[in-house]
Amino acid sequence: MNVNPDKKPSTSRIIDIFGSRRVFMFYLFCLIVTVGTMVASIVTSFIPPINQVEKMLDHVSLCVGALLLLCIPIVMHRKYDFRIPWLINITIAFMILAHFVLGEIYRFYDHVFLFDKLLHLTGGLVIAACGFSIVYGFSRGEEGYMKLSPFFAGLFSFCFALALLVLWEVFEYYVDTLGGYNMQRWRNGLQELEVDGVTYLITSVKQGHGLVDTMNDLIIGIVGAAVVSVIGGLWFKKKPDNTKYLIVRKKLWKR
Repeated sequence: MNVNPDKKPSTSRIIDIFGSRRVFMFYLFCLIVTVGTMVASIVTSFIPPINQVEKMLDHVSLCVGALLLLCIPIVMHRKYDFRIPWLINITIAFMILAHFVLGEIYRFYDHVFLFDKLLHLTGGLVIAACGFSIVYGFSRGEEGYMKLSPFFAGLFSFCFALALLVLWEVFEYYVDTLGGYNMQRWRNGLQELEVDGVTYLITSVKQGHGLVDTMNDLIIGIVGAAVVSVIGGLWFKKKPDNTKYLIVRKKLWKR
């Protein structure tokens, strides 16, 4: 029997991609919940009392988006040889499931207290950690190691997180404006006013509920990014070669 010495056992490949079997099991759980939600939405759309084809298409598109994003670790590992630490891996999977499935489809955003704020805080933490990964990656190359200031590493990570958080809020704004969604929770600040038999929708907040929600999300995300940037800068100063919580390419990781 011919055995290929370069071929790893399936368990080793799983650990190599996801970091541990527990992370893989969590990813598998996220996939099952997402696929199950998509199938349930398709089936219920054929039931006469429900029969909401538009809602079904909306749910299916959200589930497909979640499934595509959940494939990122596998693609990054196979195509670009990246090693994603288990903490970032499991956090990204949680955020994808929480936003696309739990938040948008099961409406956790409307019924679970501070659910939206938790995701923005987590997003700030993870994006700042990715910023440190970028700094680490660019400081090491074929010609050797370039020593960087811990202050610069922390500042770059903070600005990187801030930029992506702002872009996400811009994305939410255009999704709400063009698609009629409620990602910025602007509808939560509307009240009905009936005048001469005509119902008008008026905002109950002077600044507009969408603006208040956007600013609160940004502030919470900035707090998370600042915490990681300060702690990461100190950690980068003491242990510049420690890649335990960073996304790195294996060739650089093994050097």
